[in-house]
Amino acid sequence: MSTQPEPLPYPFTSAEPLELSPLYTELRTGPPPKVRLPYGEDAWLVTRYADARFVLSDPRFSLAAGVERDQPRMRALAPGGDGLLSTDGPEHLRLRGVVARHFSARRIDQMRVQVREVAEGLLDRLQESGPPGDLVQDFAFPLSIAMICDLLGVPVEDRHRIRKWLEVMLAHVVDTEELASESGAYFAYLTDLVELRRREPRDDLLTCLVRAHDEGRLSYDEVVKLAVELLTGGFVTTYNQIPNFCYLLLRRPEWLSRLREHPSDIPAAVEEMLRYVPMPNGLGFPRYATEDVEVGGVLVRAGEPVLVDLSAANRDPAVFRDAETLVLDRVPEAPHLIFGHGAHFCVGARLARLELEVALGTLLDRMPALKLTVSDGELRWKTEAMLKGLHELPVDW
Repeated sequence: MSTQPEPLPYPFTSAEPLELSPLYTELRTGPPPKVRLPYGEDAWLVTRYADARFVLSDPRFSLAAGVERDQPRMRALAPGGDGLLSTDGPEHLRLRGVVARHFSARRIDQMRVQVREVAEGLLDRLQESGPPGDLVQDFAFPLSIAMICDLLGVPVEDRHRIRKWLEVMLAHVVDTEELASESGAYFAYLTDLVELRRREPRDDLLTCLVRAHDEGRLSYDEVVKLAVELLTGGFVTTYNQIPNFCYLLLRRPEWLSRLREHPSDIPAAVEEMLRYVPMPNGLGFPRYATEDVEVGGVLVRAGEPVLVDLSAANRDPAVFRDAETLVLDRVPEAPHLIFGHGAHFCVGARLARLELEVALGTLLDRMPALKLTVSDGELRWKTEAMLKGLHELPVDW
C-alpha cells in the first residue's frame, strides 16, 4: 500500500487538442495519485482501465454521497442533487426506470430514418448556399439539438438560447455570478416547459416525466433535474463529437475514402473514435468511498472521493494495442468506457451512437470531396470547457 502526500494539480493539459498529457503514461505505472482541483477537497485519481471499471461498478463508491460534500470541481458553484448523476442504488434505478423506455433499443432504432432526414436537410441547405461551410454551426449543432429536443418535447426554435446557457454552464472558467444567472435561467426555462406539458400533454419524454410526478413516482425537483440532465447530456456530447470525428477523418483522407467505399465499417470507426477522443476533458463526477476500499495499490478511506479519468482509461496500453494511436479498423480488445460502466452507464449511449453513425455516413455519401479550408493552426478549440471540441470547422466540398 502507498500514499502520495502532495496532490498534483488537475486536470492535466496537453499541447495537442485531442491528445492526452504525457503525464498519464507515468501515472499508469504506479498507484493512483492524489489530485487537487481549483475548488473542493482533494481526490484520488484513477487512470488505469481495470481500476476505472472497478470504481465505476463497485457499490461501495457512491455518487449520492457527494451531494453534501465539498466535491472536487473546477468552479466555485457546487452541483446539486435529485438527478441520475447524484443518486445510487434503488433511488437511481427508480429515476432511470422512468426514462429508460424512451432510450430503448427499439425506440432509438426507430429514429434512424428521422436522424437521416434531418441530416440530409441540413446538407441540402449547405449545398444550396455553397462552400465554404461550417460543420459545427451548420451541421453538428442543428442535428444534435434537433434530435434531443424532439425526444424530450423541447421547442427546437429555442436551440440558440439552450446552447448559450450550456456553453456558460459547461465552461471551466466562468464568473460565478454569470454561472448562477445562466443556470437559473436554464432551470426556469425547463420548469416552464414542465408546466406547459402539464397543461398540454404530448407524446414526449417531458410529458412522461410529468405523468410520473402525478403518479407519485417522481418529486417535482426530480422532474426538472431529469429534464436538465437529459437535455444537457443528449446535446453537448454529440454536438462536440461530430466535429471532432470529422476533424480526425479529414486529416486522414485515406480513411475518408475507405469509409465511403465501405460504409458498413462506420459503426466500428465510431467506436474507435469514441475510445480515442478525450471526452470529457479529464473530469468526471467524483465517487465517494462508503467504506475503506483498496484501489490499484492505495487504500481509499471511507469518505474520500475518487475521480475516474475515462479518457486515460481508454488509452491504457495494458488493454488496448497501440493505445495512443487511432486505429479505425481496430478489433476491440475491450469495450471503451466513454459512456461509463456499471449502474450509471449512460442512458443515452444508443442515441449518441446513432447520431454519430448517421452524421458521418450522410456526410461521406453526400460530400465525397469534403476537405478542410484552414490549417490545423487556424482552428479554434474549446480549451476552457468541460468537453473538448471546436468552435468552427470550415470545410469545402
